[in-house]
Amino acid sequence: MTDVLSDSNVDGIIILSFGYNFCVCVCKHGVFSWGWNCYGQLGLGDLDNRNFVSKILFFQNPEEILSVSCGTDFCICVCKNGIFSWGDNNYGQLGIGNNYNQSSPQQILFFKNPEEIISVSCGYGFCVCVCKNGIFSWGNNLCGQLGIGNEIHQSSPQQILFFENPEEIISFSCGSYFCVCVCKNGVFSWGQNCYGQLGIGNQIQQSSPQKISFFEHPEEIISLCCGTFFSVCICKNGVFSWGQNCYGQLGIGNENQVDQSFPQQINFFQNPNDIISFSCSVNSCTCICDNEIFIWGRNEYERFSFDFYSPHQIFLTDNISSFSNLSFPQYSTYYSRYTKKLLFILAREYLDSDQHLLGKYYLPLDMFKILIKFI
Repeated sequence: MTDVLSDSNVDGIIILSFGYNFCVCVCKHGVFSWGWNCYGQLGLGDLDNRNFVSKILFFQNPEEILSVSCGTDFCICVCKNGIFSWGDNNYGQLGIGNNYNQSSPQQILFFKNPEEIISVSCGYGFCVCVCKNGIFSWGNNLCGQLGIGNEIHQSSPQQILFFENPEEIISFSCGSYFCVCVCKNGVFSWGQNCYGQLGIGNQIQQSSPQKISFFEHPEEIISLCCGTFFSVCICKNGVFSWGQNCYGQLGIGNENQVDQSFPQQINFFQNPNDIISFSCSVNSCTCICDNEIFIWGRNEYERFSFDFYSPHQIFLTDNISSFSNLSFPQYSTYYSRYTKKLLFILAREYLDSDQHLLGKYYLPLDMFKILIKFI
């Protein structure tokens, strides 16, 4: 059974989340998916790829869905009656106690009370979940990205014992194989560190949380977002970045394309209060400041022929004054209020003959054409 998302029901979109080459969309009248499906990541009960929108019949009451987070080739959905997962499960990233791929939603029985779940984020084959009673992680742990003190993959949620009081956690973000967590008593990171993406001054991999000493006053942090192998942090006193910088994704200038293992200030932004929102993608960043949009890092698009090593303004013919509250939620998940405008920006500014960058992952042309239907 299929259904079509058209201009007439754009206002019915609640959540739009992107994985690697697939999408999941929660609407008032149903949950839909499209794209690659070799692992069952569309949640439709089969492994057939789709270049058209299909309805996930498992979810009868979309209003019961609290959040959706897509990983590379899998998806986690938090509902009022439970937390469900489907897709690739090679590392146990579905959290259901085994390593079998699932083409339809399966309940993660570990979580007895979904209302206790604060937020869920997915990295490359792993998940981190903040609950009122603790932080839990599961899946790929090759680089210690689960933060549990070892490098053993986990097919069911494991508590990160380092964080004794979840109420102290302000926010957290997952990169491909690492995590950064902002707490009231400091900023901590763990996992892969070959590019210095943990921000702790070295390139040594860490399987348990380590404090980023640079941030002495975490209450000054406004927001933080991780890209594939780097991070960007907006503070009241400036914007800082660290990690991989081969494409200029740190935004610190042409003279320095060297990876940074300690936060470096992006001097371009003199007044962080002017920043409305920003997002980190694979190897680039997008930042909205009042009526201006800036990008930096890897540039694979037809419109430009070189990378940007410092913030570069892009211009739209459309008046973007209405974007004052637009945000780029982390991990490729976009919420309804500004979905249409967001896709407009992406459609106009990130065009390429073969693929299009949306959030954290690249999407093939046929999937992008489906997204254009929203506009």
